Amino acid sequence: MPDKLSVHSGVLLAHFLGEDLGEVVRSHILPPRNRSVYCSRLAISELFYMLCRRKGEQLARELTSTLLKTNYVSVLSSDDLDMEAGHYKCSRAISLADCYVLSVAKMMSTAAVFAKREEDLRKEIGRHPFDVKLLFLEDFRELGLPKVDPRQQITR
Repeated sequence: MPDKLSVHSGVLLAHFLGEDLGEVVRSHILPPRNRSVYCSRLAISELFYMLCRRKGEQLARELTSTLLKTNYVSVLSSDDLDMEAGHYKCSRAISLADCYVLSVAKMMSTAAVFAKREEDLRKEIGRHPFDVKLLFLEDFRELGLPKVDPRQQITR
């Protein structure tokens, strides 16, 4: 795993929901042992709304606030980031959230980390490779990584 990562909200969500892919997050991404982890404000908003829909607003607020207070993830926001994300969206048939992950990766010289290869990303990779390195949690899970004690995950 590279020492600098730009993470998609799906990566954070897998962690907080205790999904199988969350094990990869707990063992290799959060807490960021000798690693810098970045995301956009949009990723925080997406994390909140997805947790809210699945677990309720109170828990979503608690978990999202906890993540922000830990400083495990540096949250980026800038005009340049917005324009770079717009550039990706203009030229690629992918979600705006994915464009922000790629933009953070490009601006911070990191790898972009997604939970899974969604169909739109898969098509775009096949059409023309991206200008940043892409990593997918599902690939690391398939390597048979060791299990992590669930008490090590971020909680309230």
